[in-house]
Amino acid sequence: MPKSGHSRSHGNWRRRVSHALVVCGLLVTLPSAAFAAGEVTGVIGGLIGGDLNNVIAGTITVPGAFDNGPLYGVRLGWLARFAGLEGSFVYSPSGLSLNVPGFSVGLNAKVYYAEGNVLFIFIPGPVSPFVTAGAGYHHYSFDISALGQSLDLGNIGKLGYNFGGGLKVNIKVLTIRGEVRDHLTRIGPTDFNLGSIASGLLNTQTLHNIEISGGVGVRF
Repeated sequence: MPKSGHSRSHGNWRRRVSHALVVCGLLVTLPSAAFAAGEVTGVIGGLIGGDLNNVIAGTITVPGAFDNGPLYGVRLGWLARFAGLEGSFVYSPSGLSLNVPGFSVGLNAKVYYAEGNVLFIFIPGPVSPFVTAGAGYHHYSFDISALGQSLDLGNIGKLGYNFGGGLKVNIKVLTIRGEVRDHLTRIGPTDFNLGSIASGLLNTQTLHNIEISGGVGVRF
């Protein structure tokens, strides 16, 4: 009997050691991003310009679109195991092309997005796919010198939304990420200082500017 009890005790001790080794192994293999941590990421990529077709209603149509352009920015977030909060500021020196009846005109433009997002991380680990959605301030600035002074389209700033997804690769304190986001801005007559008569000719529509970007971040 004493020998049997000693055998059981020895077996329990081995199981406890095995369990402890498994737990330690999991803690070592899981990256620090699996726990709450701050993260700052530099972003670079491109902005695929959305269409502004049929902006003017009735018998006159003015097909238009934002030009594709580079994109730069920064994101600052706080990430836990399966979710996180993130603020971002991205900028693109884009442009706007208008096909007015009889001629075409191109305007230089600058696009700014300052947004707050929620991230949902499907699989916390070395490779983490995620989806994101949020809202914030969308600002469009146009150089209207090509149109003279008859149109005041200089600046548009308003609330907008975004959603998308991507992939994070965690390497110790570094994070490499790639993602796609659709920035949605509702554009309507009140966004242009054209007077009541001209504003009555404008349609309201949703502008989609697609961000395709990558970044390198540091956790702290």
